[in-house]
Formats: sequence, structure tokens, C-alpha cells
Amino acid sequence: MLQKRQILRQKVLSNTEIRPNIFLLKVASPEISVSATPGQFCMLRVTEDKSNDPFLKRPLSIHWINKDTGEIQFLYRIVGRGTELLSLIREGEEIELIGPLGQGFKIEDKEIPIIVGGGIGIAPLLFLADILRGTRGVVILGAVTKSLLLRLGAFKESGLEILVATEDGSFGNKGLVTEVFDRLMARLDESDRKRCMVFSCGPFPMLRALYHLCKIYGVKCQVSLETFMACGTGLCLGCAVKAREGFLHVCKDGPCVDAKLIDWEG
Repeated sequence: MLQKRQILRQKVLSNTEIRPNIFLLKVASPEISVSATPGQFCMLRVTEDKSNDPFLKRPLSIHWINKDTGEIQFLYRIVGRGTELLSLIREGEEIELIGPLGQGFKIEDKEIPIIVGGGIGIAPLLFLADILRGTRGVVILGAVTKSLLLRLGAFKESGLEILVATEDGSFGNKGLVTEVFDRLMARLDESDRKRCMVFSCGPFPMLRALYHLCKIYGVKCQVSLETFMACGTGLCLGCAVKAREGFLHVCKDGPCVDAKLIDWEG
């Protein structure tokens, strides 16, 4: 059941560039932090009240939450005018948030969680890793090169086993996260594979390859989908992705969905 979304003006605690064009935004939002679940997102208004440039709010996955202090974090990359304006917001200013929105990851007891993230796709996964601390969980993180790995230290704080892949071999395993996942599954016995639940976010080709590997090994898989969103509430129907039957709307049916519902070849 979804929590009731709220429209709030919240104080910015910091907005730091942690890599070129990659920012970590921290906001004081006790109302959202107390009710959000891993995988949900917020819509952020990046302009002053009297301005409509850009007109649309920006959807950002909830990266991490501190429920004790009410701090909520967003990890984002500058990709256009909206996120460029967002990067200019400073400590002490206020920003409008709508959230929490969407369907988060479905977590069940007795599962062995396997978290797989590539590039900026790790954004919704740190909150999940933090929730899953104390389990037999494994986190697989990937990037093109060592300098593009994001938030590795924060993931290590979860206490979960961390595996890293870089395409150029500059850190961790050389290759793709899917290759690391393949080797991990190969070393597990069948009973453990049946208990595994994969949670993933990243580029579409990565998710598609991961889904096919999960199908081969008989492993359940949930993915967090990334697509253009205009309203974030299901009204505009602009965030449709092709499913095996009809279409799914990422903001309402997702962003976290069972991977077997997606038409990966469509």
C-alpha cells in the first residue's frame, strides 16, 4: 500500500559535487523520511515559485534516509537544464518536494538479497542496502573505471558483502557486473539460488542481461526502471514502458517491478 504523498518545502542541508557532474543533495525532510521505502522517488521543483522554466519537476530516486534525523539524500547527474539548475541550489535554501512516490522494492524475510547497480543506477540502492544490513546480502557495483565508482564507502557501511566490477579492470573485477553476478550464481547451490532475490538498477542493456541470467539460474529479480517522467503521479501517461501484456507506467506501476513483467526485447 502506498503512503500518502506530500507536497513540502524543505531546507537544503548540502548539495555537493562528489564527481564531475555528479551531485549528492541532502535535504531535511522528516515527513518523507519517516514513511518512504527503498526504491521510491520524489519529484523536485528546481525553480522559484514565480518561474516556469523549466516547467516540469525532476524525478529523483531516494538515495538514502536517516529516519532518526529526518535527512533524505538524492544522488543525481547533470543531464539537462533542470538538473543543472538543481546543482546550483545551496545550503540553507528551500526546495519543493513531492513524495514519497511510486512502488518501492518488495522485501521478504528469509530471502538472500543480491543488489546489482551500474553507474548512476546505484542511486536507489544504498537505502535498500542499509535496510538489509544484517542479512546474507551481496552488493555488486559496477562502473567503466575506478574514478566513476560511486558511494563505495557508503555501501561498505551496510555490512553487506561488496563485489566491484570495472570495465577497464582499474578496480575490483575486470568486466561487467553481470559477469560478476554470473560467477556468484555459479558458486551457489540450488537451494540458495531459490532463496535469492535480485534488486537492480542501471542501464537498460545491463538490466536485460541480468534478467536473462536470472532466468537461466531460476532466480527472482526486481528492477528499478529509469525513464522520462512528467508528472510522477500517473496522470500524464508519459512514462510508459512495454510489458509482456500491454504497458507499465513507471511512476505508478514502478519504478520497481518484477523483471518478468517487462518485454525486454520490445
